[in-house]
Amino acid sequence: MSIQLQTNELVRVLKEAALFAHSDNMIPVINAVHVEARGGELVAVATDRFTLGASKTELDEPGEFLAALSLRQVKTITQLAGAGKQCFSTVAIDADDKQVRVSFSSGETLTLPSEIERGAHHGWLKLLESVPDCEPSKAMDINPQLLAKFARLQGSRASRMRMHFFGHAKPIRVTVGDSFVGLVMPVRMPDEVSMDWVTPEWAREPERPARAARKPRAKKASTASKVAS
Repeated sequence: MSIQLQTNELVRVLKEAALFAHSDNMIPVINAVHVEARGGELVAVATDRFTLGASKTELDEPGEFLAALSLRQVKTITQLAGAGKQCFSTVAIDADDKQVRVSFSSGETLTLPSEIERGAHHGWLKLLESVPDCEPSKAMDINPQLLAKFARLQGSRASRMRMHFFGHAKPIRVTVGDSFVGLVMPVRMPDEVSMDWVTPEWAREPERPARAARKPRAKKASTASKVAS
């Protein structure tokens, strides 16, 4: 299984997916980026169980590829690509059950051991395909730190994201441009909390005191009246 693509695109999809991987290396299957090529596209996927990110790019030629890279290995690949200033060169990658080989067009080659079982992301991606079974919820609790991850996606694509809601406690689907999709798990809302919006008292426009009615002015006596008197 071997594929070839632009080095800067490989770096981009690896870095974008890595934002959503779990930071704890004691859970190796999610402390990783899972990479798969099908047809003419390469997709990198990662999750920390609360969010999921999937970034894709185009291959130079159609090919098949399947690998799982630990975050440490992702960092090694992206650092080598940056140190060698390979942003506009190509890179070839192939993998088997024992190792992953990364070969840059400038001559640098990197061989990494296969540490994680491949293919775990197939089950995760099914969450993106599931059909909603209820109406969108009026309100959802979300950890703002989870949303902040999407702001770190590379390029101008991160300036806008679209969110799709599929019911109370259902994962929120996210799209950024046409080459990134993701999921955000909401925080469970207490049952006693109303989902209807009520403006807090402190955020309402203060009532202005009513103006006192003006007293009518007394009419001044005319000069003719004064002379007559």
